[in-house]
Amino acid sequence: MERDTSNNKYMLWALGLGGFMVNADNRAIAPMLPAMAASLHTTPSSAALLVTAYSIPYGLFQLVYGPIAEKIGKINTILFSLCLFALGTVFCGVVHVFSWLLVLRIITGVFAAGIIPTTLAQIGDWFELSERPRAIALFMSFSTIGQAMGIVIGGLVAQFFSYRILFFLLGLACIPTILAIFRERAHDSKGIKKDSTPMFQRYVLLFMNKRSWQIYGLVFCEGLVFYGGFTFLGVYGVSTLHLSYLAIGLLTATYSVGAFFGSKTITSVMTHVGLKKMPVLGSSLMVLGFAIIWGWQIVISLTAGFIILGFGFSYCHSTLQTFATDLLPSGRATAVSVFAFSLFLGSGLGPYILGLIFDTYGSRMMLGTVTIGMLVFCCLCMTLLKGSRQQNKGTLG
Repeated sequence: MERDTSNNKYMLWALGLGGFMVNADNRAIAPMLPAMAASLHTTPSSAALLVTAYSIPYGLFQLVYGPIAEKIGKINTILFSLCLFALGTVFCGVVHVFSWLLVLRIITGVFAAGIIPTTLAQIGDWFELSERPRAIALFMSFSTIGQAMGIVIGGLVAQFFSYRILFFLLGLACIPTILAIFRERAHDSKGIKKDSTPMFQRYVLLFMNKRSWQIYGLVFCEGLVFYGGFTFLGVYGVSTLHLSYLAIGLLTATYSVGAFFGSKTITSVMTHVGLKKMPVLGSSLMVLGFAIIWGWQIVISLTAGFIILGFGFSYCHSTLQTFATDLLPSGRATAVSVFAFSLFLGSGLGPYILGLIFDTYGSRMMLGTVTIGMLVFCCLCMTLLKGSRQQNKGTLG
């Protein structure tokens, strides 16, 4: 079915706003925890459960929305999830009781899980393979900026306003994306054949493919090492470089700048490097970024490291996502949902493991471990993707 390319790009920006909201909502609570604890008459440690209440269902329900999207359509799934996510977020700003807020965070986490992975699968339907890495990188740059800006916005709101204001703003800011999806839904419902393959058979087909294990293993390792190390860069900046929380928030935003420009340059870089080598290039840049931060404990090194990490993650992760969208074209949403779950699993374990190293041996040992871990990940990108070269030709054409 032919589609207007300009409409695809318009929808990409609209859905990017939705991805921004999901990640901003996830990250903004962290700097607001002390203020939220005081307002809700609870302890900061209890208030931290609001983060867990969102993140656990967000990760687990990744696996649920893939099969749902294959049955009712990706656009319908995104619309359903985003509407209930927005509604739940607004209600988070209404309640004044901690227990009710905890329940609402669980609910919003459940519905947030259906937005980003399903959007990535939809991008796979809209864009040809040659254009897909740039489209995915652009969408993920919105998500990345949402992560960084969520921290900054959360700190500012906690400083000058009530946390409830933030929930209202995030919920209402979903409206432009919801309206754009309503417009797209009428087009999407015409001529698109839903997959009737049973869910179990779809997973069997997916995991019979050796390449699936390779891609999911890579993204698990990426989440384990990259997100584990990235989580503690702010702590490193405060404890070792003695920066303020505001300065750390602004420095973290430079990572988003790198990721955004990485999304704008990925197509031209891929023309010279080749699609299969992009994960190696991206992971090499991530090694360099962490190595600079590890080697020179000064603010300019941390800033440069953030920017390089943004470029590296954009090149590497967007390409791995591109590969994931073609693992099972007839069940693209299922394939991407498993990809997202693998990333979630790795990014959940990484901060815990590296946190133990940080607490026991300090920031320098932690940064060294992350740098070496990223080097191992880079080698895995070379060996696993090289080993599947013949399969790539058959799968990606």
